[in-house]
Amino acid sequence: MKKVLNLSRKQKIISIVLILLAAAAFLIVRGFAGSASAAEEQAIAVKQDLAKYYTFSGNIESSEVQNVTATTNEPVKKFYVEEGDKVNTGDLLYEVDSNTIESTLTTASTTLSNAKTGYASSKLDYERKQELYNMGGISLSELESARDSLTSAQNQVTQAQASYSQAQKQYGDTKRYAEVSGEVAKTYVKENESIIPGTAIMDIVNYDDLEIIVKVDEYDLSAVSEGMEVSVYLESINKTVTGTISEIARGASVTNGVSYFNTTVKLPQDSDLRVGLSAEVKAAAQSVKDAVTVPVAAVLYEGSNAYVQRYDEKGKLQKLPVTVGISNGVDIEIKEGLKEGDSVIYSGKNGAIGTAGAGGATDGNQGGFAPPARQAGGQGQTGGTGGF
Repeated sequence: MKKVLNLSRKQKIISIVLILLAAAAFLIVRGFAGSASAAEEQAIAVKQDLAKYYTFSGNIESSEVQNVTATTNEPVKKFYVEEGDKVNTGDLLYEVDSNTIESTLTTASTTLSNAKTGYASSKLDYERKQELYNMGGISLSELESARDSLTSAQNQVTQAQASYSQAQKQYGDTKRYAEVSGEVAKTYVKENESIIPGTAIMDIVNYDDLEIIVKVDEYDLSAVSEGMEVSVYLESINKTVTGTISEIARGASVTNGVSYFNTTVKLPQDSDLRVGLSAEVKAAAQSVKDAVTVPVAAVLYEGSNAYVQRYDEKGKLQKLPVTVGISNGVDIEIKEGLKEGDSVIYSGKNGAIGTAGAGGATDGNQGGFAPPARQAGGQGQTGGTGGF
């Protein structure tokens, strides 16, 4: 009798456990269903102008810059401009102490004059001895000695002329002039400060002629052309301007096996633009007017076949084949399969809906979100990335 009582207690325990497991399973299934429903999103097909772009990056720079450096050891005696001044081509920038150079020039001039006098004398002597030799008045060795003297005198003239020309150039460099029109962006030395040849003196920048040089890879080269207008976005100042491609290099530089072509984008005059600002250059690859569009995530793929999901009149989730066009990375063109105002259903997470309403269902594992084939892209400049 006691044994039967123990068995009955075990059965009760097993029954209770089974009931609890069933309740937990019900709650889990209900939770999944609620989550699936919450992830469902609806989109309405709308008409809009759509464009896809090739994107490249670079920095603003000036097309005209003069980096002025010292050509002598002489310090700057006087500056005629300072930072921020506007200058025109030919304006005097500064002059250096010319006392030493003037002395060098005088010495070089005297040396050259003496060398020319010596050469004239040696030439006259050689010509006289040439006549004497022809008449048998002197030996061949005497004639050759005169000829050697003439050659030496000629070499002295050549050396003296080179020294004099160098001294003239140094004297000319005692005054430096602007070679471009622009603004004195920076000065590096002060008056009477010791310098050596090559020392940076100042920079002149033409801020009215700004440009961006981007690197366009060989796969994207067909998307750009000289004279083409491009959009230039400057994130740091939140501004977009329109630039124009003025030049595409004929030769490429090769990096990691890919050829890049330097492409110059001219910018409009704008007081907000600054040399050095980072810029994103967008070149329109394709555009469509009044395209029927839906979000990219709403288009799913089975292999290369695109489709969208929508509920029919009975509430069953259906797959509707569509033909897609260009995409800007956010929205995608629907060429066939939808019209303006049609609604589609998709998951905000991965596009596919794995459940259906009112007695119908589609298997969420049969299809899924996959982006369309590459429509624009490749490597851009200075590390720029092409893309939608």
